[in-house]
Amino acid sequence: MHKPMSRLLLLLAGMSLALLACRAEQALMPVHKEGHCIMRQTCGSKKMFGKQLPCPDNGPAIEPDAELRELLVSTCGPAYKDSKACCSQDQVEDLVASTKMVSPMVSVCPACWANFVNFFCSFTCSPNQSTFLNVTKTGLSTSNKPIVTEVDFLVSESYGSGFFDSCKDVKFAATNGYVMDMIGGGATNWTGMLKFMGRDDIPMGSPFKINFPLENPDKSLKPFEGISRQCNDTDVQYRCACVDCEAVCPVLPPTPGEQPPCRVFGFSCWSFSLTFIYTVTLGAAIGMFILRRRITAVKDLIGFEPVTRNEEDEDENSQHLLDPDHYTSRYFVSALLQEWFYHQGYICAKHAWRTISICFGLVAFFSLGWSSFGVETDPVKLWVAPDSISAVHKATFDQSFGPFYRTAQVIVSYKDGKGTIVDEQSFRRLFKINDRIKSLETKSGVTLSDICLHPTGDDCVIQSPTGYWQDDIDNFDSDSWRSDFQMCADNPVQCLPAFQQPLKPDIILGGFDGADYTHAKAFIITYVIQNSVDKAITDIAQEWELAYLEFMDDLANNRIPEIRTDDLRISYSSESSLEIELNKSSNTDIRTVVLSYLVMFLYASLALGRFSLDSPRRMIIDSKFTLGMSGIFIVLASISTSVGIFSYLGYKITLIIAEVIPFLVLAVGVDNIFILCHEFERRKMDHPEESIEECAGRTLGRMGPSIFLSALSETIAFALGAMVTMPAVSVFAMYAAMAVWVDFLLQVTAFISCIALDAQRAEEDRVDCVPCIQIRAPQGNETEGVLPAWVRKYYGPLILNSSVKRIVIAAFLGLLTAGLCLMPSVEIGLDQRLALPRDSYMVQFFNDLDGYFRVGPPVYFVVQDVDATTREGQQQLCGRFSTCSPASIANVLEQERKRPNVSYIEQPASVWIDDFFHWLNPQIETCCRHRKKNPLQLCEPDEDEDNCDVCYADKEPAWNISMNGLPEGEEFMKYLGEWLKMSPAEMCPLAGKAAYADAIKLNQAKDKIKLSHFRTYHTPMRNQHDFIAGYKSAHRIAEQVEKETGAKVFPYSVFYIFFEQYIDIVPLTIRLLIVAMVSVGLVTAGVLGSLKVALVVVGVVGMIMIDVVGSMAVMGVSLNAISLVNLVICVGISVEFCSHIARATVEAEGTPDERVFGALVEVGSSFLGIFVLAFTRSKIFEVYYFRMYLAIVVMGALHGLVLLPVLLSLIQTEQTISLRSIGWANTNPSSARRRLREGRLLQGTESSDDENDEVRDVVEQELPRSQNGGPNSGGRGRR
Repeated sequence: MHKPMSRLLLLLAGMSLALLACRAEQALMPVHKEGHCIMRQTCGSKKMFGKQLPCPDNGPAIEPDAELRELLVSTCGPAYKDSKACCSQDQVEDLVASTKMVSPMVSVCPACWANFVNFFCSFTCSPNQSTFLNVTKTGLSTSNKPIVTEVDFLVSESYGSGFFDSCKDVKFAATNGYVMDMIGGGATNWTGMLKFMGRDDIPMGSPFKINFPLENPDKSLKPFEGISRQCNDTDVQYRCACVDCEAVCPVLPPTPGEQPPCRVFGFSCWSFSLTFIYTVTLGAAIGMFILRRRITAVKDLIGFEPVTRNEEDEDENSQHLLDPDHYTSRYFVSALLQEWFYHQGYICAKHAWRTISICFGLVAFFSLGWSSFGVETDPVKLWVAPDSISAVHKATFDQSFGPFYRTAQVIVSYKDGKGTIVDEQSFRRLFKINDRIKSLETKSGVTLSDICLHPTGDDCVIQSPTGYWQDDIDNFDSDSWRSDFQMCADNPVQCLPAFQQPLKPDIILGGFDGADYTHAKAFIITYVIQNSVDKAITDIAQEWELAYLEFMDDLANNRIPEIRTDDLRISYSSESSLEIELNKSSNTDIRTVVLSYLVMFLYASLALGRFSLDSPRRMIIDSKFTLGMSGIFIVLASISTSVGIFSYLGYKITLIIAEVIPFLVLAVGVDNIFILCHEFERRKMDHPEESIEECAGRTLGRMGPSIFLSALSETIAFALGAMVTMPAVSVFAMYAAMAVWVDFLLQVTAFISCIALDAQRAEEDRVDCVPCIQIRAPQGNETEGVLPAWVRKYYGPLILNSSVKRIVIAAFLGLLTAGLCLMPSVEIGLDQRLALPRDSYMVQFFNDLDGYFRVGPPVYFVVQDVDATTREGQQQLCGRFSTCSPASIANVLEQERKRPNVSYIEQPASVWIDDFFHWLNPQIETCCRHRKKNPLQLCEPDEDEDNCDVCYADKEPAWNISMNGLPEGEEFMKYLGEWLKMSPAEMCPLAGKAAYADAIKLNQAKDKIKLSHFRTYHTPMRNQHDFIAGYKSAHRIAEQVEKETGAKVFPYSVFYIFFEQYIDIVPLTIRLLIVAMVSVGLVTAGVLGSLKVALVVVGVVGMIMIDVVGSMAVMGVSLNAISLVNLVICVGISVEFCSHIARATVEAEGTPDERVFGALVEVGSSFLGIFVLAFTRSKIFEVYYFRMYLAIVVMGALHGLVLLPVLLSLIQTEQTISLRSIGWANTNPSSARRRLREGRLLQGTESSDDENDEVRDVVEQELPRSQNGGPNSGGRGRR
């Protein structure tokens, strides 16, 4: 019996154990059905002072007591008025405390706030909690009670996406960011948002980990399906404002920038049209020419002889273009000028030393104005007219809100530019760099803390990646730094720096894609420094900046022993860097200008002199170094006179004047030196019997009118530039006009005297440069030079051939078409890198800034004279309330932000009135509170709530989204003042002191708002086009708001004042050049007496201008103040190329070889002088002077020496007259016989009998006079 009994007992024991195991397993298996909970109450925390965690509880939901139900209904809404709950009193109180922290940010959008509260109320208290929640991990609290440490929360896609959509566009104005950055870690979808909300490893995160699985691991669970309110909900109680909800925003009208450009076959319509017209016209002309030739051939076959003149007759008459013996009837103005200059030249030569003394005595007198000499280096005073719109706006902004702050920036990256800079070694070096900069001290004891911006206390605004660790290396842990960095970059609000403003990754990191911050290639550190209209304060800041620049230079070149930087590329700048570097650039370019002068001086001396290796003695006598030096000295004297006069009048010189005018005056005046010298030498050769004084008088009599024509045209053209409101351009125009005119006066007085003295020296066989030495030397053989012979024998006949004329016209029309097609491609602006020396550290800084910086400059929309104490005024400003005006400044800025490709606005605007009103929201119990004992005094955010009452808690009508309960009048101003005094804190980030203390300007009585601004940011500005487009867009937006609301609005950004000039620079350029060319035409017509010739000259000058502008597009030269100045110069230089040949056409003075020879000599000097500019250290000299002047000289020479003679030959129809009508300026018989032997027709054909008879008559009439005057030999002519 014993064994069976024992076996029975063992069986019963086994069954009992099995039954107990089944019961235990059943107890561990949670119940997932409606009416049951999954957790309830709190059972302690995982560690001391940790957050309270719930107890695992799978029991049924219970009826809350009266106190709990009241708290539930007030917190979670009427859905809990009659329902059971799965939460306790302390859980709901914790929920209230948690939602209060985010309420200031989230409650601005009622739909987002309702969904946020509903989400966490359902998670904590839903009676059906067990249907969508599952506890996956538990633990023991510090009191050994079981606690929930991890759960799965199953959420349906419809609810999750609805929740996310209602919050994704909600703005947090205080940081110009999004609420999603704070509650969702910047998530871009609903799963990312929920994942961030469930993290327990971040500050202010979930007390325990919450997972949100997309797939249902337990079929007994059902995804949570709550009611998600939409931001454009039909219930106005939940509807959000336009700023936070795209669906309720008005649709803005399209802008011109959104319209696609007109293109045909890949070409712009403009270029295609011009090319089509030119092609059709050229084809038609060729077709007509071929048809005409065929008709002529047929007529020749049948023996038909036309009565009209043939092409050879036309070619014959075209020879008269530059024929010295082909004269038209004299024009009285020209006659008066000839007589005047003849007598002036004679007197100046006769009294040479007296003339030179008087001229340079006057120069010395006017140069006394140098005592008032000053250089203007302030960029604002250089490029902005004092009464310009941007200058007025800047002055208003500076006086009302203070000038825009100064900055010092550092960009750190690896030299190879490839690897990420986010590593422990780089961070530790960055901490050291930051500490050294903060500790920098000037000789007078100024440190960064003395000058920095510190809006919330003593801590400076330093935007640096080290700010995530409060700029303290002791907070930087080698083990956790990477996760800390990722967490802070994802959610900057969790890692506030010492100055308590979030550091967005876009501001402190560069070279990363999307949100991949750990692969950033650059650290960007910005030190924000106070600015002031008080020069004494800015001088202190500049003193520290100089010490900073000195330190950064050592750091960048690895000269700081404790900070190794040999593998780093360190770019840096300060507020004063640009002006310092620009001054360095101007100093280095002075050597370039001097070298250019020396080259042109040597060339002028060589070209003026005569050199023969057969007679070295004759060579040192006939060289013209002294005369060339005199010409250069006259140029310098004219510049000195101009500077003296305008310095005395109070016009400071600019770098453009200092660098350009010396070259300009030499470039436009050097040809006059050649013309006068070569005409004097020709006269001496043809009239050896004339005295030096007589020869000088007749030389100036012949050349003076054309020199006067070109000088007057240039002076007027430059003087017209004074009409430009841009100070740098207008002052340049005045200096240039005066210098050119004085240069002309000295050339027709002092230089003529110098020519006479030099001729006297040569006749006495005295050595050039050392006239006290006299030597005997044989007379030189007078032979025709290679260049004049080439012009006479080859170039002249070629260019005036009828077939060549057609080709020339067709080619230049093609060049004109190309110029017109290229003109729209010329970019506008001036890249500041071009103004710097090639090796300047600022060039590298600007390159890195463009490559790495991801945030554009801030832009402020300033509103004037809107009464914000009235509801109407408030509605013109606000954006977060349902009754705000659809075209309010906030709503318009929000809509424009959504089309950054045309608005160039990227970030949400900081709207002070929205944040102010939401600060008053009684639902945000930690913000606006007043003391119970003293209602007139507000509580601090961290003050005990038992001592404070919430503002507007019991107000009727209550605070609401429709603005009915919001303050007006005196009440508005009372609370506004308190808001602006309160610093933001964790419990109340909406306080206004840090973000808006400088954004509002009150009137003198302090009862109205006079001005206020709304801050946003431009898109990153990578080039000049972006800056100009951003300026235009901001002004368009301001005009739109003014039109819709009637409020006075203007935009301001620190760069606007420099880019206003580009808004109308194209019409200004066109207007200025047209007026200049018209003035040239009027002067030309007035001096020459031929309207046809004047029109041809103006047309050729216009073609030169168009082709130069077209070449700017090819050479990468932008249109700006500097190139505008050069285009005005182009008018003057073009006149130089055209005026002498034009006058030769109507006066017929000078042979073709003389005219073209003189022009080619001038071109040669210009080419050499310009070529030197290619070696300048400054990029701006290479681009805007070397390239542009090269284009001007090439285009001017081509048009003046090729096209102009052809066009003038086509319009020359007047008949020749006797030489007697020329009076004293006629040609002597030896010259006539020589030219008769060489042939009147340049093509080598024989002269007609009538023409030979005419010249023979002239020779016979002149012979007695010549024989009486002296012998025909012995004179020395030019080579």
